Amino acid sequence: MGQGKAYATIQSAVNAANPGDVVSVDEGVYSENVVIKKNGISIMGKNREKTIIDGKKASSGIKIDQTNNVTVSDLTIRNSGASGKSDAGVTIFSAHNNRVSNLILTSNLIGISIYSESNNNVVSGNSIRSSIDDGILIYSSSNNKIFNNNIQENKIGIYADAARTSTIYSNNFIDNTNEQAYDNSGLNSWDDGRTGNYWSTHKTSGAYTISGVPKAKDNYPLSSPVTIRYEIVPDSGQKKATEETGRSSPGFEGLVVVLIIASVVLIKRWKK
Repeated sequence: MGQGKAYATIQSAVNAANPGDVVSVDEGVYSENVVIKKNGISIMGKNREKTIIDGKKASSGIKIDQTNNVTVSDLTIRNSGASGKSDAGVTIFSAHNNRVSNLILTSNLIGISIYSESNNNVVSGNSIRSSIDDGILIYSSSNNKIFNNNIQENKIGIYADAARTSTIYSNNFIDNTNEQAYDNSGLNSWDDGRTGNYWSTHKTSGAYTISGVPKAKDNYPLSSPVTIRYEIVPDSGQKKATEETGRSSPGFEGLVVVLIIASVVLIKRWKK
């Protein structure tokens, strides 16, 4: 059984959420800069083409701030970022074990910023394009997994700065204008040992050398683009509860959702 409550903004719903709750965002344009400071909540849009966060060029569209086990999926995020490298469509800041999937990130300063000892995060199933600077920035962070993304027409596709032991594979790097990718440590894996990435500028056989240091290489570059698949996103917390913007959609295993027409609705499972 479920219980619903309406909220006027995504941020107010996030503020009311508890670990295991889901902020389910209805279609529409939300001019917000959402900050998540609670572990184990999710923000999920109803339709990623029509559920839009506009960052107003003020700050990050969504910032996961020193917080763990958060999921963000099924949104378009645009016009985010001011001047700092930690400003992006989605910023993961000193945060661990988070997941960013099934987003359209367009016309941001940076698409996704993984910043300042943010470790063990997953970035998958995203379209990241037309960033003013980097499609994805990984700064001073480790053990992140980046796969199944289309990274296109950014200034730099992925910029790995003092990043270590991240695995980057099965992505499309297409027509990024300055560099397809840059890695100044050479301590990341640009393939998973069998499968690398598609590079639109790689026209020969053999390994693809990443800009930065000579040992940064994709040993198994792909000859054709990857078909980016939709990622099935698990709930982020232990509970099966939902916090929602608008009408909720069934389909998450173990999740019972009450359909309510509103801007933001918080739906929680009854506690026994």
